[in-house]
This record gives sequence, C-alpha cells and structure tokens, in this order.
Amino acid sequence: MKKERFESIDVEKLNIVDKDGTIKMTLFNQDHIPPAIMDGKDFLPGHRQNWPISGIMFYNGEGDECGGLIFGSEKKENGEYTSSASLTFDQYKQDEVITMTYDNENGVSTYGFQIKDRPKTPLPEQIKRLQEIRESDKDEAAKQQEIQALWEGSTQRAYMGKNKYGEIIVSLMDKKGKPRLRMLVDEQDNPRMEFLDGEGNVLYKLPPEL
Repeated sequence: MKKERFESIDVEKLNIVDKDGTIKMTLFNQDHIPPAIMDGKDFLPGHRQNWPISGIMFYNGEGDECGGLIFGSEKKENGEYTSSASLTFDQYKQDEVITMTYDNENGVSTYGFQIKDRPKTPLPEQIKRLQEIRESDKDEAAKQQEIQALWEGSTQRAYMGKNKYGEIIVSLMDKKGKPRLRMLVDEQDNPRMEFLDGEGNVLYKLPPEL
C-alpha cells in the first residue's frame, strides 16, 4: 500500500474508516458536527446543531456512535462566556456510562468524573417511545408518569469532582440515583463524610456533631 506524507493538512472534517467504508472515528469543527447515528440512522434529527463545539466522535464495529471528545467556548458581546469539554464512553446501543467533564461559566468552574447506569433498552427505541407519549391524548400527569418509567434505569451512580462552591466531592448513589455516601473537603479544607438514607436524610456523619 502506498503511503503519502504531508507536512501540514487543513481540514474541517476528517473521517477515519475501515476497508468497507464504515466510519470508525470523525474529527470535526463546529460547522460539521456529526449526527447521532445508531443502526445506520440519525435518531435525534437536529440534535447538536449550532452547538459551539469541535471534537472527535467514536464509532463501534457496527457504525454506532459510542462516545466522543468534545470541547468549545462561547463569548458574548457583554463579556460573559461559557467554556466546556467532555470525554464520554457509551453503553452498547445506549447513552454515556463514563463521563469526564469540565464547565466554566464566567469564571465559575465545575469539573469531575461520573459513572452512570443505563437500561438494556436501545436508546433509539426510548426516543421513539418518548415521542409517542408526548403526542398521545393522555393528560399531562399520565404522560409524566410514563416518561419517568421510560427512563427508569438511567441513573448516576458515582461522582468525583469539584462543584461551584469550591468543594471537592466524592458521592456514591443507589440504583435510584439517590446519594447514599458523600465525602467532601470544603473551601476551608474541612473534611466531612455523610451516610444518607434513600430520602436524603443524614444517618451518620464524620466527624460526628457534638
């Protein structure tokens, strides 16, 4: 196979493909953001359009999106700005289960590492069912109940990072996404550990309150 060498290449979008043309990875700028592809279809038409991001999208052996690295920023005329970046890995036929994120809004930063649970139902099926519920003739309360049941199993299970208050946090959640163990060091470098019940009530705290 002939190899070619280039000292410099300028490109707005670059697809890395296998021998049969299946995309394995895409590098892109904000004018060429790839659609959300699964089973060969864009299951979220219009999603991500006009986002101020560039990055890399990953695809599995079937051509399904399975994660990515995205980053970008946006500055307004009044001087306010936002900046963000994330690295994600998706469950097979589902959404992200491992995420590293950074967000900054006008100098207030949050960043961390998250672990999530996802259901076995393929994400396109959930999206289709969500649209059917929204278009149904049921009352709003019934719709919300069905939507809540639809996303059951999509929960955050662990987080480690820094919040907007300057606290470094490690939080472990139960299957319902409720915090059950929380450790933190606050801005004054005071450490604390809390054990919680399923309703968010503190059962035990270290150091204990006197």
